[in-house]
Amino acid sequence: MSPELKLKTAAEEIKDILRKHDIAASIVLHTPGHGEYLNHILTSYSCAYQYQDDSIHFYSKKKDFKSVEEQAKQQGETANMLHILSKLTGENFMMLHSMSEKFDSITNAEHFNP
Repeated sequence: MSPELKLKTAAEEIKDILRKHDIAASIVLHTPGHGEYLNHILTSYSCAYQYQDDSIHFYSKKKDFKSVEEQAKQQGETANMLHILSKLTGENFMMLHSMSEKFDSITNAEHFNP
């Protein structure tokens, strides 16, 4: 199995787990020389939907909710989801970037795109 297919297969399996447990996630997968990212934001508590072209739309029409309070609750939970995912993804990036820079410096690593 090619590295790209291996990562895409793993990403689909992870999405199945996330759907099963109704969990949002932002994940990066790696195999030597290859990477794949996964943003899963389609949950029962979110009004966000990500298309295959990676565009994101928000569905929160008044007619789709029993009350204004229910609509506001889902909008708030979506905002909270996006805030936490972006904040923690940013913190993770800062930690990994710093670690990568230090390791590259110590080992004189050279990177290439296969």
